[in-house]
Amino acid sequence: MTKHFISAPFGNYLQHTNFIGDAISVTGTFTVKPRPGLVKHIIKTLRYTRTGWRNKLGLRNPGIFKGIENTASNSVMSIASLEPNDWRILYEIVPKNMSVELNISCPNVDKHPNLTKSFAKDKRKWCIVKVPPTITNKQLDKIVKLGYTQIHASNTLPTEKGGLSGKIIAPYTLGIISFLKENYPHVEVIAGGGVTDKSSAQRYIDAGADHISLGTVCFTPWKVKSLIYEQLK
Repeated sequence: MTKHFISAPFGNYLQHTNFIGDAISVTGTFTVKPRPGLVKHIIKTLRYTRTGWRNKLGLRNPGIFKGIENTASNSVMSIASLEPNDWRILYEIVPKNMSVELNISCPNVDKHPNLTKSFAKDKRKWCIVKVPPTITNKQLDKIVKLGYTQIHASNTLPTEKGGLSGKIIAPYTLGIISFLKENYPHVEVIAGGGVTDKSSAQRYIDAGADHISLGTVCFTPWKVKSLIYEQLK
């Protein structure tokens, strides 16, 4: 059955309640060390353009321990590595039964250390790798061969002025879906980018996506629940 995920950072605020129906909240993204200044960076950099939403938030967050504390058992916690040993440290800290999304896609972590297979070895309900729109087929091959079978396509498109999100991501997401389903049909694909109504969500489902990620529509949160129920009819 198709699941809907409230993409981070919206999942921090839209939790599993009647307000958002049966969607799964993704909290974060959290890093090993706190990175303060979220509100300031939202005010300074979040802008709507003709091509979509643009931001330079820089993974501002209160750190991994707050992330664990603030993520419910039925939610998914998004985490990211910024330093060479961060994936190892995060693996040691995060409970082995906690659902996670490994964010290797934010423009701010484009120089992240290579993803390890540690998280893929545990029996987590969700162990998702969130990939950038510009990921190559060779890189996707590597992720799947490490043992990851849940992939979220995709995050913001990097530009000089910040990461772009919205409908501009759709062609990239569709390309990733096509490659994964043709070569790795066992992989579950969570598709997102510009989902604002039933037709934009259905486009990804028709292309082979298993689940839908909601980000753009969360700028108008009162539409989230109706979109989910309409799309599931």
